[in-house]
Formats: sequence, C-alpha cells, structure tokens
Amino acid sequence: MRYTTLSGVAALATVLVNGVSTVPAVAGGSGIPVPCDTTALTNAIATAPAGSTLVLARRCTYHLTTAYSGDDGLPPIDKQLIIEGQGSTIVRDGLTAGAFRIFHVTSTGDLRLDDLTIRGGNAPTDGGGILVDSSGKLKLYKTALDNNHADGLGGGVDVAGGATAYISRSQFTFNNAGEGGGLQSDGTVTTDGVVFSRNFAADGGAIAQEEGDAVYRNTTLKNNASGNEGGGIDIEGQTAQFINSKIINNTTAGANGGGGIYNAASLTLIKTEVSGNVVGGSNGKGGGIFDQGTLVVRDSSVDRNSANGSGNSQAGGIYNIFGTVTLDRSEVNNNASTTAPGGVYTDTQFTVNRSEIRHNIPTNCDGSPVIVTGCVG
Repeated sequence: MRYTTLSGVAALATVLVNGVSTVPAVAGGSGIPVPCDTTALTNAIATAPAGSTLVLARRCTYHLTTAYSGDDGLPPIDKQLIIEGQGSTIVRDGLTAGAFRIFHVTSTGDLRLDDLTIRGGNAPTDGGGILVDSSGKLKLYKTALDNNHADGLGGGVDVAGGATAYISRSQFTFNNAGEGGGLQSDGTVTTDGVVFSRNFAADGGAIAQEEGDAVYRNTTLKNNASGNEGGGIDIEGQTAQFINSKIINNTTAGANGGGGIYNAASLTLIKTEVSGNVVGGSNGKGGGIFDQGTLVVRDSSVDRNSANGSGNSQAGGIYNIFGTVTLDRSEVNNNASTTAPGGVYTDTQFTVNRSEIRHNIPTNCDGSPVIVTGCVG
C-alpha cells in the first residue's frame, strides 16, 4: 500500500520544519508495575486495558523460552499500549527456544516502547524483533534492537505498507535479514537520533525501504554490510530524506553496487555525510552512492568512498545510470575506484550549483559517458 494521506504528509512536515523528536519521553511515576518475571510480563500484556502503561522492573531481563502463539514470543499488541522498560531487556533464549519474534503489532495496535532492549528475536518470516502490520503504529524511544534475525524482511523491525513507525534516540545493532538487516519498511517511517551499526542483509545492510516515505533525521548508518546492494540502505520506493545524518563505513560485496546507498526511488540528502563506504564486488559500482532514481545532494559531502573490486569497478563517489542527479552546494571529493572514473560516472547530465568534484582517482569524471558540468579530469 502506497502512502498518500495528507495526515501522513503533515506528520512528516512537522518533523522537517520543527526538527523535534516525534517521540518525547514519557513521564514516569504511574502505570501498572510488572515484576521481574516472564509469566507476569506475558499476562500483563495480554490483560492490560487499552491505553495502559506497563512499568517493567528496573534493569530486569525477561527470558522468553517458548512462543506465546505462532511466531510471536509475546501476546500480539492489538490495542494502545506503552511499555516503560526502565533499562530492562526482553530476550529470546536462543539455546533453548524455538524460532519466534519478540513483538507483533497488529493492524489495530499502537505500541510504544521506552528505555528497553529487544534481543535475540528469530522470525521464520518477517520482523525478527518487531513486526508491525498494515495500519499498526510503533513508537520507539531509547530502545535497542540487538541481535535479532528474520528469514525474510526486517531483522530488527519490519514495518508493513500502511503502518507507521516513529523511532527516536534508539539503536539497531547486529541484526540480520534477507532485506533490511536493521529495519525494513513499506510504510511511513521517521527517525531522529538513531544509530544503525553492524547490521547485515542481502539487500540493505541497515535499512531496506521498498515502498512508503521516510525521513531520517540525525541518523547514523555505520559499519553495516550487504551481500548484493546497499551496504547502508537500499531504497526502492517512494521517497526518503536524510537530514543532518551520516552514512559512513558501510560495505557491499555485490556487483549491483552502492556501498553506502543504493537508490532506485526519490532520495534527498541535506547536510549529510556519505564517506568511507565501499563496494567490493567484482565490477561493483558506486562506492558512496549507486543511483537510478532521483537524487538530490544538498549541502552534503560524498567523500573518501571506494569501488575497489576487480574488473570494471567504477565510481568511488556516485554511479548514476538512467537517473536524475542534482548537486547543490555539495562536494564529491577524494573517492577512488579500480577503473576510471573514480569520482562520478553518469549517462545523463547532472544539475550542478556551486558544487565540486575533485581529488578523485584515477580520474574525477574522465571515462564517464557524460562529463558532469564543471568537472575536470
């Protein structure tokens, strides 16, 4: 389901204009206390009235050894519910437990998690840590998704088409999946102050966005990896924006390219750094960015990336084919590739405004079918 509602657009605009987290902290001191006992946690989630706040035992570890039902470790969330973690962890015990995710937010669910770690989920389908069905709502604040796995989509979190997720001051680490090692989304996603680190997938090491719209603000994708494309992020549709963000030191081993970013949709980078990313596969393209959609790079840098695989590995900076690219007050510098050009390869002319392409090796643009306006050597 593609995102078209005006209310969703307004929500995204609020984040863009105001620059504040959409998930403010919940005031403590009230709610239903849940003792440090897994059965008590399960019962509390199952029986809590809609609109309740569950307050977990401080720094407790809740161990899940069996699924509640089907592929779900805890009762499905089909109502509005807040869980204040108080530094606690909910973990699937991998040595004894079967394969199941931790949380499942249904189409009528609205779940908010604060100050909590979700660890060790193992979904045989989608959403290793958390699955959000269409029309479901998820809010994460100071929440860690760690070491979760999905055979399909979204090792940490999978957001279905028509669902929404607001994620603030959270971390995604060591998650893995077929697509979207940390996060996979077909819905509407907003992040603010989130770090994706050391996640892995075949496509989209940190994030895979197949549909929907996303705004990633103050968000860092670092040291993630993929087997085919998009070591940091694989964007296939509709729109995505990175604002005041960093996409650094990600890697893809595939020839499809995009050590940092693989874009086949509409992507805008604003005050964002894309650096240190690598496409290492034979004939790999676009160490920093592989683009075949619409790309706008504004007040941003694409620096020190590389396409260092064997064969015809090109464009350590940006590789564009059949796409549209605008460079606005930005730089593509100090990138490298095995075969020229080292900076920018493109089959269509860029729109360039006060930008530079310099100090790339073996060339800046020479070897490209089209030489970007103002690019020399």
